[in-house]
This record gives sequence, structure tokens and C-alpha cells, in this order.
Amino acid sequence: MTARIAVLGAGGFIGSHLAPALAERFGCEVDAVDVTFEKLVSKDPRIHRRCARVEDAGVVEEVTRRASLVISLTALCNPSLYSTFPLEVIDASFTHLLPLVKLCTERRVRLIHFSTAEVYGRRAMNAAGEPAAEMTEDDSCSLFGPVHRERWTYACAKQLMERVIWAQGKHHGLEFSIVRPFNTIGPRMDYLPGVDGDGIPRVLACFIDQLLRGEPLSLVGGGRQRRAFMDVADMVEAVCRMVERRGPCRGQIVNLGNPANEVSIADLARLLAREFSALAPLARAARFEHVTADEFYGEGYDDTEQRVPDIGKARSLLGWEPRVSLSEMLPAILGDYLERYAGRVASRTSRFEREPERVA
Repeated sequence: MTARIAVLGAGGFIGSHLAPALAERFGCEVDAVDVTFEKLVSKDPRIHRRCARVEDAGVVEEVTRRASLVISLTALCNPSLYSTFPLEVIDASFTHLLPLVKLCTERRVRLIHFSTAEVYGRRAMNAAGEPAAEMTEDDSCSLFGPVHRERWTYACAKQLMERVIWAQGKHHGLEFSIVRPFNTIGPRMDYLPGVDGDGIPRVLACFIDQLLRGEPLSLVGGGRQRRAFMDVADMVEAVCRMVERRGPCRGQIVNLGNPANEVSIADLARLLAREFSALAPLARAARFEHVTADEFYGEGYDDTEQRVPDIGKARSLLGWEPRVSLSEMLPAILGDYLERYAGRVASRTSRFEREPERVA
């Protein structure tokens, strides 16, 4: 079994769930690398934190010298950044990771690399470029918007990195697997703007922030986009099985998602509002507003109308099936956000109903 695993991006959402699971399941040492570890709450002594960026001098050198497996999760994976900081997004998903891929190849270190479902582009298409119902790893074509639609900087950087990894595997012996995650959600997912971060978080945290503040939930383009949401626990289980099933997963690109949880963004907003009302009965009733993408994200934004994975390969290679329904996920996620943020947000806003102040 793997003696030492390095997790790059271990302080992020998925990494903070994955690193403790790896240490527990495999009884191994885990080198956790990130710029912050607030989300990595585990006290497991087998997890060794290193506060650093992957591009910092010596980091990749040390990681590939110590570990027999590297799991790479580092990226700027927030859609609001793709058209506002495109060069930084490209660097984080491509430029800064090239030395890692080269050293893993040279030192025969196994690499599990997290890509993105965004590599499929605007919609699912089959090998002939015709519309399809699901996005499939080995057959789907990719359709991106024009260059001035900078939303696609992230997807293009991720796909180019996939192609580098694939070529290193085919021509130079790199042992790799590539994960394409589809809308993974769970506790500790994102920051809230003005509290512990700036800008626009991803859609789930954005809606929760608006609920906490008593603001209308912003439905970009009316919220007609459809996504298939998967619980982070299902993601962690799949990756652990990928670690275990080394031979079958070598050289494979694998979708990880839950097609049974496909909903529109508008429906997600309504489900969140209902669950929030149950958990915070004194909160004001949710409201909704339609906004354009340019109004919300700024010029250059673009989107995928529907994103549903074909997970047949994951089922076959991993013996895996996502189990957690959307209705089961949301109460735990909302409970986590309420516990961590409700007091801080309420102190800054008039989000919750209060008794009128009495004047002596």
C-alpha cells in the first residue's frame, strides 16, 4: 500500500475532507500542502502541514522526493475569477503545475490529478460533435466560447494540462489518473464575501450568503442552467478507491459526479430556501431576482446550460456508486454554514427579525 501521499491543495474544500480520509484508510503519512489550513480541522498526527504554494521554490522537488503518490487539487476554481483574473487562473491550473508533472514522470511517482467537468465546454456532444445527453470521458468533444469569453480560460488551461499528463504517460511512462469532478458540494465548501473572503463565491455559498443577509437570491439568466450535484463524501470514497485500484485506474480519465441529483439552479435556490426556513424559522422569507451574467459576473462570462456526467467508467473501474441525495446533503451543508457564519453575518446586517429596541 502507498507509504506516503502528498495532497496539494489539502487546505481547500475537497482536500480538507480527502487528506484525513487517506490517513485513516491507508494508515499512511500525508503531506498536506496549501496556503491556508483553516478548513483542514483534522488533528491526525499523520497529516503533516506545509504552508506553501506549489510554485514556490523547492516545494515540488520535496513533494516528489518524499511521496510515492501525489494527488493534485490546486486551482483557482471559482467562475467569478475566470474573466476577472484570467492569467492567474491559467497559471494556477497549467503553468505552475508543469514542473510537478515533469518530476512525477522522471521520478516514477504516481499522479492523481484533478481536472474539471468544464473541459467539456458549453454542452455535451458526442464524438461527431452532435448533441448528447451526458458528458463522456473517452468520446465527448469539447465546445468552448470565443476567446473574448474569458470564462473558458479555466477550462482550456485544465484541458491543456490533461493533454500534457496524457502525453507524459503515453510517451514517457508517467503513471497517472485524471479526475473530472462534477459540482461537488458539502460542508466547508466556500467562503462568504465580506466575512472571510472577497468577491463572488460559487453558487451554493452565494445563495447561502444571500439567505443569511436577507437579500434576494440572484438567478443568473433566470437560473435555467442545470447541474448534477454530488456530496463530498461520495467524492472522497471514489478517490480512495482510485488509490486502491492502481492497475485498473492507470492512464484513465474518470468522471465523478451524481447524475441522479440533476436540478436547475433555480430549483436549487428554492430547495435551499426551504431548508433554510426550516433551520432558521425567524429569518425573513426568501426572495428571488433574475440577473444577467454580465450584471452578476461582469463582461466576458459564459456558461454551460446543462452538465450531467456519464459515470459508467467510475462504476466499472471503482465498483463505486454515489449514494447521497441532494435532499440529504442540503441540511448538513446549511447547518455547517449557520454554525460558522450566522453570528458573524447577523452582527453586520439586519438579517434576522428582532424585537424592537425599548427606549427607557
